[in-house]
Amino acid sequence: MYVLLTNDDGVDAPGIDALYDELSAVADVTVVAPADNQSGAGRTNSHRVAVDDHDRGLVVHGTPCDCVAVGVQALDPTPELVVSGCNAGPNFGAHKLDRSGTVGAAKEAVYLGVPGIAVSAYDPVTGGLHEFERDDFAQGARVARHLVEHADSIGSGTYLNVNAPITEETPPIRITRPTRDFGVRIERERDDDGFAVVDQFYDPLRRDRPEELDDPKGTDRRALADGEISISPLGIGHELKRSDSLSEIAAAFR
Repeated sequence: MYVLLTNDDGVDAPGIDALYDELSAVADVTVVAPADNQSGAGRTNSHRVAVDDHDRGLVVHGTPCDCVAVGVQALDPTPELVVSGCNAGPNFGAHKLDRSGTVGAAKEAVYLGVPGIAVSAYDPVTGGLHEFERDDFAQGARVARHLVEHADSIGSGTYLNVNAPITEETPPIRITRPTRDFGVRIERERDDDGFAVVDQFYDPLRRDRPEELDDPKGTDRRALADGEISISPLGIGHELKRSDSLSEIAAAFR
């Protein structure tokens, strides 16, 4: 299988290095990755990007979605699968998925007719305080390899959002849906009159305060709280909400 490998942490990040080594054992892998960190880029793309050669493929001076577009359109043969990651930190929750450059690349692949897999690593103990090293991505790389070996089962129009814990054990895989819970915290910066907006994030310490985590089994955040591997099979279609009242408003327009 021909795999396009990208990320949002940059071509030199240890997460993409771990994925490349693991996936190369089962696929023909070409790296097309951003020249620098593009975390939080979502599905942003550019009108024009510079591209340099790399010993594993190409370096794009742009976003993860630029990388996918360049790779799918320019590589020969055309990639059969896009894998994005391995991200240093989790990507979960409906509100987060469109903000993540890692997930955005996998979603962009589906728009271009190629299945995508977004892979992120998380620490179930220290959460966002963890400083990731190369070995921390081993679990995510193992899961990615397993999924690549079974890529024919992903299905057309689907991308997988994977979150794998840092552990030497093999936790169970939970098929999940993105949690819909969302909140923000507004803080006034002390050094000026500006405000900082901090959205909700995964806090491993919630294990000590279970009343603060009411996500049911089957949600991605619950799987992360339980130290499991979360895989959410997702589509890209914007669902149509039927609204009789809106139809009436439209009919009344003169």
